[in-house]
Amino acid sequence: MLHGKIPSALSNCKQLQQLHLQFNNLSGAIPKEIGNLTMLKWIDLGYNKLHGEISHEIANLRNLEALVLGMNNLVGVLPATIFNMSTLKVVILINNSLFGSLPSRIDLSLPTIEHLNLALNRFSGTIPSSITNASKLTALELGGNTFSGFIPNTIGNLRNLEWLNLANNSLTSSTSKLSFLSSLANCKKLRVIGLTGNPLDGFLPSSIGNLSVSLEILFIANCSISGNIPQSISNLSNLMNLALEGNKLTGPIPITFGRLQKLQGLHLQINKLVGSFPDELCHLGRLAELALLDNRLSGSIPSCVLLGISLSKNNLSGDTPATIGGLKDLQFMDLAYNRLEDPIPESFGDLTITQPQF
Repeated sequence: MLHGKIPSALSNCKQLQQLHLQFNNLSGAIPKEIGNLTMLKWIDLGYNKLHGEISHEIANLRNLEALVLGMNNLVGVLPATIFNMSTLKVVILINNSLFGSLPSRIDLSLPTIEHLNLALNRFSGTIPSSITNASKLTALELGGNTFSGFIPNTIGNLRNLEWLNLANNSLTSSTSKLSFLSSLANCKKLRVIGLTGNPLDGFLPSSIGNLSVSLEILFIANCSISGNIPQSISNLSNLMNLALEGNKLTGPIPITFGRLQKLQGLHLQINKLVGSFPDELCHLGRLAELALLDNRLSGSIPSCVLLGISLSKNNLSGDTPATIGGLKDLQFMDLAYNRLEDPIPESFGDLTITQPQF
């Protein structure tokens, strides 16, 4: 493991094309002289202890394709000139202390960028609608900042987008129908949508079922959304994880969720859902995590509880199924604050609940 500062004498290596110093213990500032290495195509200084500002001289690297500086202690404003580098494809600055806003005409500054990761910094301002003209973007990660304003309704112009993370900002929608979601139906390669922790304050449109069939992860938790859960979500046949917890959702759990045969995690806790537990969920062979606590569900406990189930703070009644005792892979179970009756089945003695690992 390397220690100390990056020597400025490194700039004497004029023919250097790849600089990989990630996962070390390097500290200090990134030397300005690095801008003299005009043959560089790839810089990876991630996972170190670098601090200070990103120097404007990096923009002199006219052949640079990847700038990876994530997981450091960098501060200051991100030089706008970086986005003018005509060869740049990858920018990863995740988990620093960078701040400021994005250029208003960022589409003119992102001619070649495919992966833009500015997550877990202190960026602010709005997401310029012009960013949706950066046609080569496959991954856009802006989560964990303080961006505000509307999520652009034209975000669906990013036809090559595979990964979208806007979580934990202060973003909203220009309409209560979350029109930007309908726009994302144009992104046929989209696999991940992360919107958790934004004050969207609308309701899920039925058009949500028109999102890419490639979608695997859909996180819209703690977003102040209300209304019913659209049955059309069941059209997303490759969905593996769905998180809608911490909202104001009402109505029943759609029985059509039984069609989501690849679903592994379903998180609907802390809403206002009513009705009974759909038996159709018992037929989801890959479902391992099911969280329904703190709703208004009624009826009886299902005989299938998978690897773990959280049904506390509902209105469930009746008895606890004796078949639970046969679930040898059960990892956790929470049935607190319900209206359960009858004795606990003796089969509970057969459970070998796995201790959680911390």
